[in-house]
Amino acid sequence: MRFRKKLAVSGIAIGVILGGANGASRIGEHFWPTPNDAFVKERGLSHFAQPTVSGRLESALWGCVRNGGSRFHEGIDLKALNKDRRGEATDSIYAFDDGVVRYVNRSPGESSYGRYIVVEHPQWMPGMVTLYAHLSAMPDRISAGVSVRGGETIATMGRSASYTIPRERAHLHFEIGMWLGPQFQNWYDSQRFDTPNDHQAYNGMNIVGTNVWALLQSLRSGETRSVVEYFAMERTAVLVTIWDNGIPDLLRVNSELMVNDILPADHAGWRIAFSASGLPLRFEAISASERSGSKRVSVEIVDERLAKSDACISMMQSRSGGTPSNRLSSLLNRLFTD
Repeated sequence: MRFRKKLAVSGIAIGVILGGANGASRIGEHFWPTPNDAFVKERGLSHFAQPTVSGRLESALWGCVRNGGSRFHEGIDLKALNKDRRGEATDSIYAFDDGVVRYVNRSPGESSYGRYIVVEHPQWMPGMVTLYAHLSAMPDRISAGVSVRGGETIATMGRSASYTIPRERAHLHFEIGMWLGPQFQNWYDSQRFDTPNDHQAYNGMNIVGTNVWALLQSLRSGETRSVVEYFAMERTAVLVTIWDNGIPDLLRVNSELMVNDILPADHAGWRIAFSASGLPLRFEAISASERSGSKRVSVEIVDERLAKSDACISMMQSRSGGTPSNRLSSLLNRLFTD
């Protein structure tokens, strides 16, 4: 099988150069997703982060920041700047960049995200998305397949969820990540969950988030100008070898991630580079002749500091590597579900 490769190009549209029509602040080549520009202006966490009931500001950030470090938060929670007389948030939510709306959930009780929107940004890379959650409302025009411009208002901040978020903690939950492909339902059915999948292939379980907190800091400092540049700089934490000659669902969406131009004649497996957050960075098709031993999956630590930086999402069962964690096993199972 031959894979067609495309070059991801980060372009700046005229609207980006001039700024958002609704006053959205710029961050690198993108737009800050709320009217509160305290982060962009380098103010402290208390000015923009919405903590959990614990009151710990760090609980609003990405990573193993909750329940004493045992619970993972795959995004950043941004507090409300404006409220109405009832104390409800009224902040506009802006598209982080030009993109195409892929999914809109208007039924808050059907997801812990509440009302949420997924926008794909194919100019970054096919399958790269932003996710905006806990919304109170979306304009009628915001629906699957609609194109949006960076800085465009796509929703209003809120506190919707399948559980209760008090009005004083209304916020935007914001993620940047990679959509794993269209075969999600097959994987979901194989897991025998107790509840149905109400969100098609845009269930949050089918998106692997990058470290959005580190990414935003990189954009603010000028270390990188765009998500494309940040992704190109993402370092490999672990290298996974899996002996499965299937084509990962993700590669059918985004062939740019494959380092080979063509599958070897005796293709028998893959060597996959993962970031510390579990983001698949590169796929190398490997030959049967390279196999030694009987293990189907093995994990090699490439960067020890990165690999051990977030214990609650570790991809190894032991600190020395070798055996995949339950999280990594689940991710591999998803990638190789037809």
